[in-house]
Amino acid sequence: MPTNLFAYPNLVSEPGPLPLRSQLDHDFTDALAHIARIRTRRRLERDPVFRTIRPQLERVLRGFEWDLEPTLGHSLAPRRPGIVRAVAWNVERGKRFEGLHALLTSDPELSTADLLLLTEVDIGMGRSGNRNVPKELAHALGMGYVFANYHLVLAEGDRGERGHGVPNTKAMHGCALLTRFPVLRFEAVELQERRDKFHATEKRIGNKRALLCELLLPDGPLTVALVHLDPFAGPRDRARHIREIVARLREFGGERMLLGGDLNTNTYDLSSGRGLAYNFFYKLTRFGIEGMAAQYMKPEEHFERAVFAALRDGGFEIDGFNDFTRGTIYYDIYDPEIFRKALDYMPKAMRRVMWTYLERRLAPWGGRVPLRVDWFAGKGVRPREPQVIERPVAEGKLVSDHNPILVDLELGAADEPDLAEESEG
Repeated sequence: MPTNLFAYPNLVSEPGPLPLRSQLDHDFTDALAHIARIRTRRRLERDPVFRTIRPQLERVLRGFEWDLEPTLGHSLAPRRPGIVRAVAWNVERGKRFEGLHALLTSDPELSTADLLLLTEVDIGMGRSGNRNVPKELAHALGMGYVFANYHLVLAEGDRGERGHGVPNTKAMHGCALLTRFPVLRFEAVELQERRDKFHATEKRIGNKRALLCELLLPDGPLTVALVHLDPFAGPRDRARHIREIVARLREFGGERMLLGGDLNTNTYDLSSGRGLAYNFFYKLTRFGIEGMAAQYMKPEEHFERAVFAALRDGGFEIDGFNDFTRGTIYYDIYDPEIFRKALDYMPKAMRRVMWTYLERRLAPWGGRVPLRVDWFAGKGVRPREPQVIERPVAEGKLVSDHNPILVDLELGAADEPDLAEESEG
Protein backbone atom coordinates (compact mmCIF):
# COMPACT_ATOMS: atom_id res chain seq x y z
CA MET A 1 0.00 0.00 0.00
CA PRO A 2 1.60 3.31 -1.05
CA THR A 3 2.20 5.68 1.83
CA ASN A 4 4.15 8.84 2.37
CA LEU A 5 5.76 9.50 5.72
CA PHE A 6 7.38 12.67 6.98
CA ALA A 7 8.73 12.50 10.51
CA TYR A 8 9.37 15.59 12.60
CA PRO A 9 11.21 14.11 15.60
CA ASN A 10 11.24 16.06 18.85
CA LEU A 11 9.49 18.99 17.23
CA VAL A 12 9.66 21.28 20.25
CA SER A 13 13.43 21.42 20.74
CA GLU A 14 15.00 19.95 17.62
CA PRO A 15 13.27 20.84 14.34
CA GLY A 16 15.00 17.98 12.48
CA PRO A 17 15.03 17.57 8.69
CA LEU A 18 11.50 18.67 7.93
CA PRO A 19 11.20 22.42 7.30
CA LEU A 20 8.53 24.38 9.12
CA ARG A 21 6.79 25.06 5.83
CA SER A 22 6.75 23.59 2.35
CA GLN A 23 4.72 24.63 -0.68
CA LEU A 24 3.38 22.06 -3.14
CA ASP A 25 3.88 23.51 -6.60
CA HIS A 26 4.37 22.57 -10.24
CA ASP A 27 5.04 24.17 -13.60
CA PHE A 28 3.03 21.91 -15.92
CA THR A 29 -0.30 23.77 -16.08
CA ASP A 30 -0.10 23.96 -19.90
CA ALA A 31 0.58 20.23 -20.06
CA LEU A 32 -2.53 19.59 -17.94
CA ALA A 33 -4.61 21.53 -20.48
CA HIS A 34 -3.21 19.23 -23.17
CA ILE A 35 -3.93 16.11 -21.12
CA ALA A 36 -7.49 17.28 -20.50
CA ARG A 37 -8.17 17.01 -24.24
CA ILE A 38 -7.19 13.31 -24.32
CA ARG A 39 -10.31 11.17 -24.34
CA THR A 40 -9.22 7.75 -23.07
CA ARG A 41 -6.85 6.35 -20.46
CA ARG A 42 -5.19 4.19 -23.15
CA ARG A 43 -4.31 7.23 -25.24
CA LEU A 44 -3.15 9.03 -22.12
CA GLU A 45 -0.63 6.29 -21.32
CA ARG A 46 0.85 6.59 -24.85
CA ASP A 47 0.87 10.39 -24.95
CA PRO A 48 4.45 11.83 -25.12
CA VAL A 49 3.58 14.94 -23.08
CA PHE A 50 2.10 12.83 -20.31
CA ARG A 51 5.12 10.52 -20.32
CA THR A 52 7.46 13.49 -20.05
CA ILE A 53 5.79 15.07 -17.03
CA ARG A 54 4.70 11.85 -15.35
CA PRO A 55 7.46 11.79 -12.68
CA GLN A 56 6.61 15.38 -11.65
CA LEU A 57 2.91 14.62 -11.82
CA GLU A 58 3.27 11.61 -9.52
CA ARG A 59 5.23 13.75 -7.06
CA VAL A 60 2.40 16.28 -6.90
CA LEU A 61 -0.34 13.65 -6.69
CA ARG A 62 1.37 12.09 -3.68
CA GLY A 63 2.55 15.39 -2.28
CA PHE A 64 1.91 17.51 0.79
CA GLU A 65 1.95 21.19 1.62
CA TRP A 66 2.31 22.50 5.16
CA ASP A 67 3.07 25.45 7.41
CA LEU A 68 3.68 24.49 11.03
CA GLU A 69 5.26 27.70 12.31
CA PRO A 70 2.02 29.11 13.79
CA THR A 71 1.86 26.13 16.18
CA LEU A 72 5.27 26.88 17.79
CA GLY A 73 6.49 29.33 20.37
CA HIS A 74 3.41 29.59 22.59
CA SER A 75 1.70 27.66 25.33
CA LEU A 76 -0.06 24.46 24.36
CA ALA A 77 -3.43 25.79 25.48
CA PRO A 78 -6.77 25.00 23.79
CA ARG A 79 -9.34 27.70 23.11
CA ARG A 80 -11.59 26.37 25.87
CA PRO A 81 -10.26 25.20 29.27
CA GLY A 82 -10.02 21.44 29.61
CA ILE A 83 -11.21 20.47 26.14
CA VAL A 84 -9.99 20.33 22.58
CA ARG A 85 -12.66 21.18 20.03
CA ALA A 86 -12.54 19.32 16.72
CA VAL A 87 -14.62 20.32 13.69
CA ALA A 88 -14.96 18.21 10.55
CA TRP A 89 -16.40 19.89 7.48
CA ASN A 90 -16.65 19.13 3.80
CA VAL A 91 -16.28 22.73 2.62
CA GLU A 92 -17.29 22.07 -1.02
CA ARG A 93 -13.97 23.15 -2.55
CA GLY A 94 -13.86 26.37 -0.53
CA LYS A 95 -15.53 28.04 -3.51
CA ARG A 96 -17.60 30.28 -1.22
CA PHE A 97 -14.44 31.37 0.50
CA GLU A 98 -15.57 34.69 1.96
CA GLY A 99 -18.51 33.05 3.70
CA LEU A 100 -16.34 30.19 4.92
CA HIS A 101 -13.79 32.63 6.28
CA ALA A 102 -16.51 34.65 8.01
CA LEU A 103 -18.01 31.62 9.75
CA LEU A 104 -14.71 30.15 10.89
CA THR A 105 -13.63 33.48 12.36
CA SER A 106 -16.89 34.68 13.91
CA ASP A 107 -19.36 31.83 14.49
CA PRO A 108 -19.53 31.21 18.28
CA GLU A 109 -19.11 27.44 17.87
CA LEU A 110 -16.85 27.14 14.82
CA SER A 111 -14.45 29.95 15.73
CA THR A 112 -13.42 28.14 18.92
CA ALA A 113 -12.14 25.07 17.06
CA ASP A 114 -8.65 23.85 17.89
CA LEU A 115 -8.67 21.30 15.05
CA LEU A 116 -10.33 21.67 11.66
CA LEU A 117 -10.60 18.53 9.56
CA LEU A 118 -11.46 19.93 6.13
CA THR A 119 -12.32 17.84 3.08
CA GLU A 120 -12.82 19.06 -0.49
CA VAL A 121 -10.29 21.88 -0.47
CA ASP A 122 -8.80 23.43 -3.61
CA ILE A 123 -5.44 24.87 -4.48
CA GLY A 124 -5.40 26.75 -7.76
CA MET A 125 -8.87 25.86 -9.05
CA GLY A 126 -10.82 28.44 -11.04
CA ARG A 127 -14.09 27.50 -9.35
CA SER A 128 -12.64 28.69 -6.01
CA GLY A 129 -10.93 31.77 -7.43
CA ASN A 130 -7.58 29.98 -7.82
CA ARG A 131 -7.03 30.46 -4.11
CA ASN A 132 -4.83 28.33 -1.94
CA VAL A 133 -7.81 27.54 0.29
CA PRO A 134 -6.06 25.71 3.17
CA LYS A 135 -3.19 28.18 3.35
CA GLU A 136 -5.40 31.27 3.33
CA LEU A 137 -7.79 29.85 5.92
CA ALA A 138 -4.97 28.73 8.21
CA HIS A 139 -3.24 32.11 8.03
CA ALA A 140 -6.50 33.94 8.75
CA LEU A 141 -7.10 31.73 11.81
CA GLY A 142 -3.53 31.75 13.08
CA MET A 143 -3.32 27.96 12.73
CA GLY A 144 -0.82 25.56 11.23
CA TYR A 145 -1.91 23.25 8.45
CA VAL A 146 -1.04 20.10 6.52
CA PHE A 147 -2.58 19.59 3.07
CA ALA A 148 -2.60 16.22 1.31
CA ASN A 149 -3.32 16.33 -2.39
CA TYR A 150 -5.76 13.85 -4.00
CA HIS A 151 -6.24 14.87 -7.59
CA LEU A 152 -5.07 17.03 -10.42
CA VAL A 153 -8.33 18.27 -11.89
CA LEU A 154 -8.64 18.41 -15.68
CA ALA A 155 -12.01 20.17 -15.82
CA GLU A 156 -13.74 23.29 -14.53
CA GLY A 157 -15.49 21.15 -11.94
CA ASP A 158 -18.50 18.86 -11.76
CA ARG A 159 -21.72 19.37 -13.70
CA GLY A 160 -22.95 22.14 -11.40
CA GLU A 161 -19.64 24.06 -11.50
CA ARG A 162 -19.13 24.52 -15.22
CA GLY A 163 -19.25 27.73 -17.17
CA HIS A 164 -17.42 30.07 -14.79
CA GLY A 165 -14.72 30.66 -17.40
CA VAL A 166 -11.79 30.92 -14.98
CA PRO A 167 -8.88 28.66 -16.00
CA ASN A 168 -7.27 26.49 -13.35
CA THR A 169 -3.70 27.31 -12.33
CA LYS A 170 -2.42 24.52 -10.05
CA ALA A 171 -5.56 22.34 -10.36
CA MET A 172 -5.03 20.55 -7.03
CA HIS A 173 -7.76 19.16 -4.82
CA GLY A 174 -7.45 17.34 -1.50
CA CYS A 175 -7.92 17.59 2.26
CA ALA A 176 -6.31 19.65 5.01
CA LEU A 177 -5.90 19.51 8.77
CA LEU A 178 -5.72 22.93 10.42
CA THR A 179 -4.37 22.83 13.95
CA ARG A 180 -3.42 25.04 16.90
CA PHE A 181 -1.14 22.27 18.17
CA PRO A 182 2.26 21.08 16.92
CA VAL A 183 2.39 18.34 14.29
CA LEU A 184 4.89 15.64 15.22
CA ARG A 185 4.63 13.60 12.01
CA PHE A 186 2.25 12.85 9.18
CA GLU A 187 1.65 10.54 6.26
CA ALA A 188 -1.08 9.64 3.79
CA VAL A 189 -2.73 6.34 2.95
CA GLU A 190 -3.62 6.11 -0.73
CA LEU A 191 -7.10 4.71 -1.37
CA GLN A 192 -7.38 3.05 -4.76
CA GLU A 193 -10.68 4.15 -6.29
CA ARG A 194 -12.97 1.75 -8.07
CA ARG A 195 -14.05 4.20 -10.76
CA ASP A 196 -11.41 5.84 -12.94
CA LYS A 197 -11.99 9.58 -12.52
CA PHE A 198 -10.22 10.22 -15.84
CA HIS A 199 -13.55 9.20 -17.38
CA ALA A 200 -15.77 10.95 -14.82
CA THR A 201 -17.86 14.05 -15.36
CA GLU A 202 -15.28 15.98 -13.35
CA LYS A 203 -12.26 14.67 -15.23
CA ARG A 204 -9.19 14.20 -13.04
CA ILE A 205 -6.29 11.94 -12.22
CA GLY A 206 -5.18 10.61 -8.84
CA ASN A 207 -6.83 8.94 -5.84
CA LYS A 208 -8.24 10.03 -2.52
CA ARG A 209 -5.86 9.69 0.43
CA ALA A 210 -6.42 9.54 4.17
CA LEU A 211 -4.22 12.04 6.04
CA LEU A 212 -2.75 10.77 9.32
CA CYS A 213 -1.19 13.31 11.68
CA GLU A 214 0.26 12.92 15.15
CA LEU A 215 -0.30 16.08 17.19
CA LEU A 216 1.10 17.19 20.52
CA LEU A 217 -1.79 18.18 22.82
CA PRO A 218 -1.45 19.58 26.33
CA ASP A 219 -1.88 16.10 27.80
CA GLY A 220 0.16 14.17 25.23
CA PRO A 221 0.00 12.95 21.62
CA LEU A 222 -3.19 12.49 19.62
CA THR A 223 -3.32 10.82 16.21
CA VAL A 224 -5.86 12.36 13.84
CA ALA A 225 -7.05 10.56 10.71
CA LEU A 226 -8.76 12.81 8.17
CA VAL A 227 -10.85 10.68 5.82
CA HIS A 228 -12.90 11.30 2.69
CA LEU A 229 -14.35 8.11 1.23
CA ASP A 230 -15.48 7.70 -2.37
CA PRO A 231 -19.12 8.56 -3.13
CA PHE A 232 -18.88 6.80 -6.50
CA ALA A 233 -18.16 3.42 -4.90
CA GLY A 234 -20.37 1.18 -2.80
CA PRO A 235 -20.50 0.31 0.91
CA ARG A 236 -18.17 -2.68 0.42
CA ASP A 237 -15.51 -0.46 -1.13
CA ARG A 238 -15.90 2.12 1.63
CA ALA A 239 -15.54 -0.62 4.24
CA ARG A 240 -12.40 -1.89 2.50
CA HIS A 241 -10.90 1.59 2.63
CA ILE A 242 -11.69 1.93 6.33
CA ARG A 243 -9.99 -1.41 6.98
CA GLU A 244 -6.91 -0.18 5.09
CA ILE A 245 -6.85 3.05 7.11
CA VAL A 246 -7.30 1.22 10.41
CA ALA A 247 -4.51 -1.21 9.52
CA ARG A 248 -2.17 1.66 8.72
CA LEU A 249 -3.15 3.45 11.95
CA ARG A 250 -2.02 0.38 13.90
CA GLU A 251 1.41 0.69 12.27
CA PHE A 252 1.45 4.47 12.63
CA GLY A 253 0.90 4.06 16.35
CA GLY A 254 -0.64 6.07 19.14
CA GLU A 255 -2.83 5.30 22.11
CA ARG A 256 -5.35 8.07 21.42
CA MET A 257 -6.95 8.54 18.02
CA LEU A 258 -9.65 10.64 16.39
CA LEU A 259 -10.95 9.77 12.94
CA GLY A 260 -13.21 12.22 11.19
CA GLY A 261 -14.43 13.45 7.86
CA ASP A 262 -16.83 12.72 5.03
CA LEU A 263 -17.36 8.95 4.95
CA ASN A 264 -19.98 9.29 2.19
CA THR A 265 -22.27 6.74 3.85
CA ASN A 266 -25.04 7.54 1.39
CA THR A 267 -26.34 3.90 1.46
CA TYR A 268 -25.96 3.58 -2.33
CA ASP A 269 -23.56 2.04 -4.80
CA LEU A 270 -22.99 4.88 -7.26
CA SER A 271 -20.41 3.07 -9.35
CA SER A 272 -22.99 2.50 -12.11
CA GLY A 273 -26.43 3.72 -13.12
CA ARG A 274 -27.74 0.18 -13.10
CA GLY A 275 -26.46 -0.37 -9.57
CA LEU A 276 -28.07 2.86 -8.42
CA ALA A 277 -31.42 1.88 -9.94
CA TYR A 278 -31.26 -1.50 -8.22
CA ASN A 279 -30.35 0.08 -4.87
CA PHE A 280 -33.19 2.56 -5.11
CA PHE A 281 -35.94 0.12 -5.98
CA TYR A 282 -34.70 -2.45 -3.45
CA LYS A 283 -34.93 0.16 -0.69
CA LEU A 284 -38.32 1.31 -1.91
CA THR A 285 -39.71 -2.22 -2.00
CA ARG A 286 -38.29 -3.23 1.38
CA PHE A 287 -38.80 -0.06 3.40
CA GLY A 288 -41.21 2.20 1.52
CA ILE A 289 -40.43 5.86 0.93
CA GLU A 290 -40.61 6.82 4.62
CA GLY A 291 -38.48 3.90 5.74
CA MET A 292 -35.99 4.60 2.98
CA ALA A 293 -35.63 8.20 4.13
CA ALA A 294 -35.19 6.97 7.71
CA GLN A 295 -32.32 4.71 6.59
CA TYR A 296 -30.39 7.74 5.33
CA MET A 297 -30.13 8.94 8.93
CA LYS A 298 -28.91 5.61 10.33
CA PRO A 299 -26.68 4.05 7.67
CA GLU A 300 -24.80 2.11 10.34
CA GLU A 301 -27.83 -0.12 10.95
CA HIS A 302 -28.14 -1.74 7.53
CA PHE A 303 -26.76 -0.50 4.23
CA GLU A 304 -23.38 0.81 5.46
CA ARG A 305 -22.94 -1.48 8.44
CA ALA A 306 -19.73 -2.94 6.99
CA VAL A 307 -18.13 0.52 7.22
CA PHE A 308 -18.96 0.82 10.90
CA ALA A 309 -18.00 -2.79 11.60
CA ALA A 310 -14.56 -1.99 10.19
CA LEU A 311 -14.32 0.95 12.60
CA ARG A 312 -15.40 -1.18 15.56
CA ASP A 313 -12.90 -3.89 14.62
CA GLY A 314 -10.23 -1.20 14.78
CA GLY A 315 -11.29 -0.22 18.30
CA PHE A 316 -13.11 2.95 17.24
CA GLU A 317 -16.43 4.08 18.70
CA ILE A 318 -19.00 6.42 17.18
CA ASP A 319 -21.34 6.73 20.17
CA GLY A 320 -20.68 9.96 22.04
CA PHE A 321 -18.77 11.42 19.10
CA ASN A 322 -21.79 12.23 16.90
CA ASP A 323 -25.16 13.94 17.10
CA PHE A 324 -27.45 11.31 15.58
CA THR A 325 -30.50 13.59 15.48
CA ARG A 326 -29.44 15.78 12.55
CA GLY A 327 -28.38 15.13 8.99
CA THR A 328 -25.05 16.34 7.68
CA ILE A 329 -26.17 16.84 4.06
CA TYR A 330 -29.52 17.08 2.30
CA TYR A 331 -30.83 15.60 -0.89
CA ASP A 332 -32.80 18.64 -2.07
CA ILE A 333 -34.56 18.14 -5.38
CA TYR A 334 -35.15 21.89 -5.66
CA ASP A 335 -31.48 22.79 -5.36
CA PRO A 336 -30.38 23.17 -9.00
CA GLU A 337 -26.76 22.23 -8.32
CA ILE A 338 -27.68 19.08 -6.40
CA PHE A 339 -30.19 18.15 -9.09
CA ARG A 340 -27.53 18.51 -11.81
CA LYS A 341 -25.17 16.29 -9.80
CA ALA A 342 -27.92 13.70 -9.40
CA LEU A 343 -28.26 13.53 -13.18
CA ASP A 344 -24.73 12.15 -13.36
CA TYR A 345 -25.76 9.13 -11.31
CA MET A 346 -29.07 8.30 -12.98
CA PRO A 347 -29.43 6.36 -16.26
CA LYS A 348 -30.59 8.81 -18.93
CA ALA A 349 -33.80 6.92 -19.59
CA MET A 350 -34.80 7.23 -15.92
CA ARG A 351 -34.08 10.90 -15.26
CA ARG A 352 -37.40 12.56 -16.06
CA VAL A 353 -39.45 9.71 -14.62
CA MET A 354 -37.39 9.72 -11.42
CA TRP A 355 -37.64 13.48 -11.07
CA THR A 356 -41.45 13.41 -11.32
CA TYR A 357 -41.68 10.49 -8.92
CA LEU A 358 -39.35 12.02 -6.33
CA GLU A 359 -41.03 15.40 -6.49
CA ARG A 360 -44.34 13.77 -5.62
CA ARG A 361 -43.10 11.33 -2.99
CA LEU A 362 -40.78 13.76 -1.19
CA ALA A 363 -43.43 16.46 -0.84
CA PRO A 364 -43.94 15.63 2.90
CA TRP A 365 -40.29 16.62 3.48
CA GLY A 366 -40.56 19.72 1.33
CA GLY A 367 -38.38 17.97 -1.24
CA ARG A 368 -35.39 17.97 1.12
CA VAL A 369 -34.32 14.75 2.86
CA PRO A 370 -31.43 14.63 5.36
CA LEU A 371 -28.60 12.09 5.22
CA ARG A 372 -25.77 11.30 7.63
CA VAL A 373 -22.51 11.05 5.72
CA ASP A 374 -20.03 12.97 7.94
CA TRP A 375 -18.73 11.27 11.09
CA PHE A 376 -16.33 11.26 13.99
CA ALA A 377 -14.97 8.09 15.60
CA GLY A 378 -12.47 7.81 18.41
CA LYS A 379 -10.46 5.55 20.66
CA GLY A 380 -8.69 6.39 23.90
CA VAL A 381 -10.34 9.83 24.12
CA ARG A 382 -13.40 11.10 25.99
CA PRO A 383 -15.95 12.91 23.80
CA ARG A 384 -18.38 15.59 24.94
CA GLU A 385 -21.33 17.43 23.40
CA PRO A 386 -21.20 16.41 19.73
CA GLN A 387 -23.09 18.80 17.47
CA VAL A 388 -24.17 19.30 13.88
CA ILE A 389 -24.18 22.96 12.88
CA GLU A 390 -27.34 23.18 10.83
CA ARG A 391 -26.93 24.80 7.38
CA PRO A 392 -24.65 27.71 8.38
CA VAL A 393 -24.99 30.74 6.15
CA ALA A 394 -23.02 33.90 5.51
CA GLU A 395 -24.78 36.91 4.02
CA GLY A 396 -27.85 34.76 3.49
CA LYS A 397 -26.07 32.07 1.44
CA LEU A 398 -25.08 28.52 2.30
CA VAL A 399 -21.33 28.14 2.53
CA SER A 400 -21.26 24.42 1.70
CA ASP A 401 -23.62 21.62 0.78
CA HIS A 402 -22.48 19.82 3.96
CA ASN A 403 -23.13 20.74 7.58
CA PRO A 404 -20.05 20.95 9.81
CA ILE A 405 -19.88 18.53 12.73
CA LEU A 406 -17.99 19.09 15.96
CA VAL A 407 -17.03 17.25 19.11
CA ASP A 408 -15.16 18.31 22.24
CA LEU A 409 -12.46 16.01 23.62
CA GLU A 410 -11.73 16.08 27.33
CA LEU A 411 -8.12 16.72 28.25
CA GLY A 412 -6.36 14.77 30.97
CA ALA A 413 -4.78 16.23 34.06
CA ALA A 414 -1.31 16.54 32.53
CA ASP A 415 0.50 19.83 32.92
CA GLU A 416 0.54 22.03 29.86
CA PRO A 417 4.13 22.45 28.63
CA ASP A 418 5.26 25.74 27.24
CA LEU A 419 6.88 25.45 23.82
CA ALA A 420 8.81 28.69 24.09
CA GLU A 421 10.48 27.61 27.37
CA GLU A 422 11.25 24.10 26.12
CA SER A 423 12.72 25.33 22.85
CA GLU A 424 15.10 27.61 24.79
CA GLY A 425 16.26 24.67 26.90
